[in-house]
Amino acid sequence: MEIYLVDGTYELFRAHFGYPSRKTKQGKEVGALKGYINHLQSLRKKYEYIGVAFDSKVESFRNEIYNEYKSSKNIDKEILDQFPLAEKVTELLGLTLLPMDHYEADDAIASVCELFKNENVEIIIGSLDKDLMQCLNVKNISMYSTRYKSFTTGDDVYKKFGVHPHQIPDFLALVGDSSDGIPGMNGIGEKTASALLQEYENIENIYQNLNIWKNNIRSGERHANTIFENYELLKLFKSLTTLRLDVKVPKKIEKYSLSKLSSDELQKFSAKYQLNINF
Repeated sequence: MEIYLVDGTYELFRAHFGYPSRKTKQGKEVGALKGYINHLQSLRKKYEYIGVAFDSKVESFRNEIYNEYKSSKNIDKEILDQFPLAEKVTELLGLTLLPMDHYEADDAIASVCELFKNENVEIIIGSLDKDLMQCLNVKNISMYSTRYKSFTTGDDVYKKFGVHPHQIPDFLALVGDSSDGIPGMNGIGEKTASALLQEYENIENIYQNLNIWKNNIRSGERHANTIFENYELLKLFKSLTTLRLDVKVPKKIEKYSLSKLSSDELQKFSAKYQLNINF
């Protein structure tokens, strides 16, 4: 049995930048919506169990604890206006929608993975988001890139970054994640971060052993001072990059099975927004 978990927000953005602009006669932009629907239709042909996580709004609890965290203020209104339409059509297509308000789509996906990681279920996460790599801590969970048509496993994470999936929050706290507005520790790059995490496992142990490793790595004194002076911020970054595993999502695998298409409603939806899609 396979369940495919879609990062709906990511897919809508991907369609926005990958599909040509399309406007209704009233001037409403729907190009991303059309691309998003095409993608979901292709998934329906391949998988019987699908969950689509979506940021009902971009802001989450993370914005409450860090003002510089990603927000909607710099996002094109044309794509923001397509968010509710994407959520609506997801349900019309008979897919299980996981709408997030206080949390993020990544938190919903991580919570589903936590629920089924010990079950006889292959879990495929449709995303390229580095945050979600922390979910690849068991063999039955992988990520799939629709862009590159390739899978990523926990072993691949280690080969690429030199850290294990469970260390991704620590890794991103150190090196930063520009897509989420997290700057990381100034001057600490991926090689330094992975070397420290290989030796000390997490940022807490790295901090506890500053006086040992600062003499053993290149620019160690400078890096140690950076971490010492910014340790509270570093811990905050780790809390931001750590996905929640307890958000409210359906707990039974059957809840993710495909439902019947709402064909009449879909045709009305397509006509209203002049999408020219046959369902």
